[in-house]
Amino acid sequence: MAETKEWIIAIVGYILALVSPILGLIAGAIIYFTQKENPFLSKHGKYIIIVAVAVWIIGIILVFGGIVPSLI
Repeated sequence: MAETKEWIIAIVGYILALVSPILGLIAGAIIYFTQKENPFLSKHGKYIIIVAVAVWIIGIILVFGGIVPSLI
């Protein structure tokens, strides 16, 4: 069973991936590549990367589709 600290790291990673895909991608990569010996964090690091990329793609589709105005 994962410790509380591991759960907090995973949850913060997911929140970063949803709020800022670039920071989520960086956090997921750091978790994934530095925690290879920990199967819980390694698995969630990979999932954080996937969520960050998905949110990034959805954001691009919404902006270019004209659904959400661009901030630029």
